[in-house]
Amino acid sequence: MKIQNPYNPYLPKETGSTSFPANIGSPSNTPDNVSSFTSLPHRFDSNRSSLSMRLARVSRSSLSSPEIPPVREPIIIDPETQDKYLLNLDIGSFSDGFGAVYRALYTEHKPDTEIPVKSGYVTLKIIDMNESETESRDLWRQGKAGLTDTPYGKIIGSKRIFSAVTNIFSDNDELLCVVLPYMSEGSLRHILSTRPQKKLSEEFISVVLKQVLIALRDEIHVEFNQRVHNTLNAGDIFVHIDYATQEILIKLAYEASVYDSENPNQANNQYAPFMNPKYIFRWGAAPEVFGRENEGNSGPKSDIWLLGITALELVYGDLPVRNRRDFNYIVDKIRRKKKLPKSLKKMMIKRDGRFKEVMKNLVNRKKRAFSEEFEEIVLACLRENPVNRPTAEQLLNAPFFTDANDRFKQFMLNARN
Repeated sequence: MKIQNPYNPYLPKETGSTSFPANIGSPSNTPDNVSSFTSLPHRFDSNRSSLSMRLARVSRSSLSSPEIPPVREPIIIDPETQDKYLLNLDIGSFSDGFGAVYRALYTEHKPDTEIPVKSGYVTLKIIDMNESETESRDLWRQGKAGLTDTPYGKIIGSKRIFSAVTNIFSDNDELLCVVLPYMSEGSLRHILSTRPQKKLSEEFISVVLKQVLIALRDEIHVEFNQRVHNTLNAGDIFVHIDYATQEILIKLAYEASVYDSENPNQANNQYAPFMNPKYIFRWGAAPEVFGRENEGNSGPKSDIWLLGITALELVYGDLPVRNRRDFNYIVDKIRRKKKLPKSLKKMMIKRDGRFKEVMKNLVNRKKRAFSEEFEEIVLACLRENPVNRPTAEQLLNAPFFTDANDRFKQFMLNARN
């Protein structure tokens, strides 16, 4: 039986029971309708990753039988700090399924007291260092060279990275763990996949992209230590709602903090026969970057291109692209017309010469489907020559970016009720 998860309504949980340490209480941001944290079951999705598949699930009622091995509590202990991470919800995967991502209840170790200090939820990225050596090295590099999380930053930075030997998945697993702040709603792509329209209004796109641009301007494209995001897309934009204050945060994942909120198998089926938007930063990359021979040409302006592509993904819901030729057709058509069509799918139908009579009036429609301010932003980002694209600072001065934060917050909160 599947029921709605009270912490994240977009992820189901399995009914059942589990055991938690008695001295760990309910975290401060627990929703009011959950009376006790200890009553919640674990949820580990076997479709997520090899780590999830290997986690042994043994019910409490079976512990009395001598033939059943002891339960492996899903707790990872940092060997240096002795801090504990109690895994209690499978929320994603990364590195094409080689790694698993969990919501974890973090408990700080205090050597001068026997009472552990409850510190709330974090996101924990985990990968098996022995089974996935290349992916582990990449994650270690990203975690060490990446951005550190700050309370007021717009980038999801890492809090800590460590390795630990555990027995919770199988005997003597050597796991590399990256601790990240917990983002309750997951990625924007995941959020929209649960909505009937599967897209955002211009008003809300303005709110989201403004936060992304601030992150680029203040934390990535900074002159004294300039970096490139390289994978900017709707799947890298995360949303968090604080249950106590109802404050909403929009942050951009970067390198070590990037992960997939949705089941990779579901995503592959959902978007067939079109290109998977998870890899839009590759098949939709800027002209100067597209192709293996150009991978070294990325820079801040190639991120600005991806920002324009992200805007298209958000406003249309998905891009009906089967290959790079389809993608180039869409971009070239937008540039020539200097405005966005109401429907990309209908535009592609016309290109392929199908249903011409039905499409005739729609193609000749003069009325704009979107505001000029929004279209100007997209057209500026999709200029072919990177020199002609604006910087993040210049884009933030555009009239499109108005203040609609309160309405976006209400949009998110309404979806939870």
